[in-house]
Amino acid sequence: MPRETVVGADDEAPSDDQKSCTYGLLKLGNAAEMGALMAGDLRAAQVVRFWRAVEMFSPQGAPKPTKNRRAGSSEIVLDLAVEDIAPWDRQHWVTRSKPPEGKVWQFSVYGGIYGLAAVREALTSVFGREGNEFVEHDDSETAMFAFTLDAEGYLVEDSPALSACAWAISRLQHPGPDAPGWLEGFKSEEDSFIAALNRLVPPKPDRLGSTGNGVAAKVGKVVLGQVKGAATDAASSGAKAAGDAVKVTTAAALTTVAGPVVGGIAGAAAGTFVEKLLTPRPAKSESKTEPAATAPDQQKAEQPSSEPPRMTPRLVHAFVTRLGEALGVTDLLKIDGVRVKCVQVHRRTADEASEQNFLNSFIADDLLRIEDAVRGGNVGAGVNSYLADTASIPADTRVDVRARPEDVVARVAPSRIPGGRWPTSVDRPLVVSQQFAVNQIMGKFASESGVFAVNGPPGTGKTTMLRDVLAAIVVDRAQRIVDLRVAHPTDAFAERTDRVPLRPKYTATVHWLRPELTGSEIVVATAGNKAAANITEEIPGIGAVRGAEEAACDADYFTELASNVLGADAWGLIAAKLGKRSNRIAFVKHFWWGDPAGKDNDSGRDRPEPIKGMKEILDDAAAHPLTADIWAESVRRFKEARTEVDRLAAERQQAAEVIARITKRQAELPALQSVVKTARAQTARHAADLAAAQDQLADAEEKAGKAGTACDEHAKRQPNFWVSLSTFFRAGREWHKKADQLDKALDNAKAAADSLRSAVAFHKAAAGQAGIAQRQHEVALENAMYEIAALERRLAQARARWPGRLPYRPDFATDEEFQLCASWADAAYTEARNQLFLEALRLHKTFILGAQPRLRDNLDVAMAVLREGLRLPTETLQMVWRSFFLVVPVVSTTFASLPRLFRGLGREAFGWLFIDEAGQATPQQVLGGIWRARHSVIVGDPQQLEPIVSLPLSAQHALRRNNQADEQWTPENTSAQRIADRLARFGTSLPEPDGNARVWVGAPLRVHRRCERLMFGISNDIAYGGDLMIYGTQVNGDYPGHSAWIDVRGTSSDNWVPDEGKALSELFEELRRDGVGPGDIRVISPFRDAVRGAEEIARHRFDWSFVKDNVGTVHTVQGQESNVIILVLGSAPRKTRAREWAAKTPNLLNVAVSRAKRRLYVIGNRALWQDQRYFDTLAARLPVRAWPADSPTDRSLRLHDDQRTADQR
Repeated sequence: MPRETVVGADDEAPSDDQKSCTYGLLKLGNAAEMGALMAGDLRAAQVVRFWRAVEMFSPQGAPKPTKNRRAGSSEIVLDLAVEDIAPWDRQHWVTRSKPPEGKVWQFSVYGGIYGLAAVREALTSVFGREGNEFVEHDDSETAMFAFTLDAEGYLVEDSPALSACAWAISRLQHPGPDAPGWLEGFKSEEDSFIAALNRLVPPKPDRLGSTGNGVAAKVGKVVLGQVKGAATDAASSGAKAAGDAVKVTTAAALTTVAGPVVGGIAGAAAGTFVEKLLTPRPAKSESKTEPAATAPDQQKAEQPSSEPPRMTPRLVHAFVTRLGEALGVTDLLKIDGVRVKCVQVHRRTADEASEQNFLNSFIADDLLRIEDAVRGGNVGAGVNSYLADTASIPADTRVDVRARPEDVVARVAPSRIPGGRWPTSVDRPLVVSQQFAVNQIMGKFASESGVFAVNGPPGTGKTTMLRDVLAAIVVDRAQRIVDLRVAHPTDAFAERTDRVPLRPKYTATVHWLRPELTGSEIVVATAGNKAAANITEEIPGIGAVRGAEEAACDADYFTELASNVLGADAWGLIAAKLGKRSNRIAFVKHFWWGDPAGKDNDSGRDRPEPIKGMKEILDDAAAHPLTADIWAESVRRFKEARTEVDRLAAERQQAAEVIARITKRQAELPALQSVVKTARAQTARHAADLAAAQDQLADAEEKAGKAGTACDEHAKRQPNFWVSLSTFFRAGREWHKKADQLDKALDNAKAAADSLRSAVAFHKAAAGQAGIAQRQHEVALENAMYEIAALERRLAQARARWPGRLPYRPDFATDEEFQLCASWADAAYTEARNQLFLEALRLHKTFILGAQPRLRDNLDVAMAVLREGLRLPTETLQMVWRSFFLVVPVVSTTFASLPRLFRGLGREAFGWLFIDEAGQATPQQVLGGIWRARHSVIVGDPQQLEPIVSLPLSAQHALRRNNQADEQWTPENTSAQRIADRLARFGTSLPEPDGNARVWVGAPLRVHRRCERLMFGISNDIAYGGDLMIYGTQVNGDYPGHSAWIDVRGTSSDNWVPDEGKALSELFEELRRDGVGPGDIRVISPFRDAVRGAEEIARHRFDWSFVKDNVGTVHTVQGQESNVIILVLGSAPRKTRAREWAAKTPNLLNVAVSRAKRRLYVIGNRALWQDQRYFDTLAARLPVRAWPADSPTDRSLRLHDDQRTADQR
């Protein structure tokens, strides 16, 4: 029997807070386990705790008032004064403007507006400044609290939010940063604040007992019922009784359910405010003290209303005053004003708090959960490695891919290339560095989890590389489906099921997928909505398969539905743009329900027939069940495609092995030649030594012969007796003396000859051995030369068969040529890999349709999770998400929305996380994604824009020391990319801005294919040492105009120089005359002041849509590109520090320059900027145009420019 779990409507999985609390109690109860807690976990937890403290002082901005209020607008922001009519009042023009059918107004009220500049001032007054740091004027604003009102002006349950920043600033004053745990207790404070204000929610039958998904899940269920009951029961007894009842009930409920309130200032202020509102007031007639008033009349006048009072501007302002005074921040933060965001929402969601940018960091609560998980050791390899101390990471195992190209060649071999690739033209394959990154990612994560870092300089094809990884993951899952060897897709599900009530009369059954089909879920996360949307809008778009459109569309991976979801022509249902709630609701609408009216309402394009949503597609599949034969045919096609890819890969692998072997043998050749040379020298030396010894022996033997002859001759001359006697024996004595001398000489000669005979024998043997060794080495060299010659012949055959596709380094004259090689990507192999990916998608589609009996309910529940935030037990929720990813392989989100999107999921809940533009992300922003993923691919560039951290550096250091975290984790000094780069084994090093050190980066993508050579050269020189990036841009035809520095020497008191605005306006006109359309132009500046000025110029020249999409700070354009970039430098002549800030690192200028595909125009005072580092390179490379054009210096500048242009050419 299947194992089945029934999930009730009110059942909820234990929260992360509850689980971590339970785990903590278990740990405390077991001293042995507590003692086993590793020091590394404590250190890592302190890092996360520090980051969470930073996030508390990083509030979300309040929306700015709408400048141009147009009739029919669905979103309006306005400031609300005390005496104003509230926009929810029936007399107000907003409420009088009727929303479209099915929609109503909802109002987000931001109370106690204050500027982020005031936060910085408050922090620097306590912590001081860090050096002579430049801080650009920031006019961003936030609020002390916020809540949502419905169309009638009544509070939406669980919508109140208390500013963590305002609360923390209050704590900064008392108890102060030196007090232990001075930043603890905000969660309890916020819970009491929400619970108190929730008492103003109208008592509706469907709301009693709380349907909210926020604090009501923990506190509100008890507090709401108890407090409302206490207030209602006691109201008729008068104010004091009501107040006492409310106080007692609230305190008891909060203490019982949420634990003792820490601090409680904000909660108390909210409670007092609500108590005053709920207290009955005497009727008007009472104030006149008319004696005719009867007791019954009095009772009627005092009877409380059945609903709490509606909110009014005066009440909101009164609460601003009360809360500001209670927290003690009114003067410190310059608290002032109320702002209202009026939004049209669907009537069915009018009682739900919209996902607004409400006040606080989106990731602070997530960091709390992760901190608990780290302390409990409940994190995977990704978080463990990401939080590893730098000193513990071995640097001696690093491989510099630029210094060791042979390692790159070995790792781009066909045996390492994934079977599938993203379907594009066979003439547009990945280059060496891209394929290397893809192979390393898939190879590393085939057997382990963790983090892989890729360095992606501008225009080097990060998205292109990630698309191939995506294709490899999908093909891998298709292979695992096939490997199950099931007769029908329904057999790919396990026996376990869960029952989930979805609607009053419908309970869905969630079916468990078999484990083999999980782990391929892909989440793309970025810092900004636009960057996230760019990826998931590009991937399914028809332009993403340029050159293979027909084949891709023929695969028909729900192509029509994908176009409906995208709102543009798509080729396949590959990605979903989720994240924030509006995106999720829009996706559900277009994905699940399709377009039943037959008209794409978003684009306004009429369609001949309605578009079926996935719900109807699956219902149709149920009406025509998939047969086993159809499934077998789909499997057969995939297997055939796989076999073909494997066959072609095996052929090319043989050539790769030739390259590996010839490279190895050629690398050995110098050593062999050296050995032969040495052996020959040794043989010659031994021969010479032998000859010398033989000559010496001959001389010695000759001497010995002569000595023997001398002895013989002397023996013949021995005197006889009579001669001796006649000389009185003197002659005998002399003869004997001479004989002794001759004998000794003979002995010496014989000994010398014997010694030399031994030497001759030794040298003869040594010479013989040397000769043998020489011959052996010569044979080895001859064999190597022969083998190399044979390999060269095989290599020549491979070259002829696959010209230009063999990554054999000697075939390329320069590193630049080698980097442009598309290794092994000949047309046949590339086309086969295209086809394998498309067959994998066909297999997935067949599987989905065939698995309809199991999959439909899973997806139905997934839609409820996306649309309504349905709460489920963790395992059930995880299975629902995995089922969704089985249909839509990729989901995008921002870091801010990720915790809410995947609320309820924890450690390694999904397979893959792709982080794009990670150099722009703070280290803490990505942690939630890494925690939830098994494999994290972190792509970015430390030489492009760095994270923006509003908290002063001095305050960051104070919080860091308070949490005992090392300086390496300070957000101001690092990024998610830099932290990930530390972990990379394969990478390279780049120069640090100070020029005295180098920074290690992960596997670099090196071929730049965006900008023309002028912009490429500037970027490469200022940020990458002039040699990391390789120029690979293919320029298509001429383009109007010429890049230039328009030298405007205007004056100003701030960063906006009006004369630069005039030059900008003239440049707009010049571009218009040249035929350059507005869509090809982006205007950027380092400074917000200059952006605001440029916006005004652009608004008069174009329209607001151009201003919104095409004008912004440099920080708004990373990851984007445009044919024409206009960089308005700004900065008043006396603002030297502003220019120094912009030139502190190459990052800002690198991003600005590398956005321009065809033309770059710089508007600014060249004399002031050319002395700044990096901008000196810009000034030296760009031709100069004086402004105004008829200025006295214009002619000389033009002559100078013409000469320099000629020199550059």
